[in-house]
Amino acid sequence: MKESNVFEKELEAYRKEIDKIDNKIIELLNKRGIIAQKIGNLKYQMKKDLSQPQREKDIIERIKDNSGILKSVSIEAIWKEIINACKLIQDTP
Repeated sequence: MKESNVFEKELEAYRKEIDKIDNKIIELLNKRGIIAQKIGNLKYQMKKDLSQPQREKDIIERIKDNSGILKSVSIEAIWKEIINACKLIQDTP
């Protein structure tokens, strides 16, 4: 029974670490979104398409090269969603 308590405490400690990391991730995603919004405004002024497929591909490849423990396929899926979310921000007047 004592061993189970130790595991529960360790599990709770890891979960608290995950919560802190999640908070940092959302903070950084919000910063990325603000910059994406500024880029969208510039693209509008320059009469450029919001979609920049080559830039998106370059971003994903660069990130996949630094993926670490995460699988490349996971990184690609995550970043495609982040890019799509940022394009939605750019498209919002």
